[in-house]
Amino acid sequence: MAGLYQADRRLTIRKSHENPAVKALYDEYLGKPLSHKSHELLHTHYHPRHK
Repeated sequence: MAGLYQADRRLTIRKSHENPAVKALYDEYLGKPLSHKSHELLHTHYHPRHK
């Protein structure tokens, strides 16, 4: 656990909303956070499975 925290402290971009690639994705394709398109594409949907 300490190793993960140490590695995280060294990162330049530590938060997804500060990542230029994520910002560009929203600007060019998804619109805004929590938009219908982002919800459809990024949120996980669970369905019961029968064994």
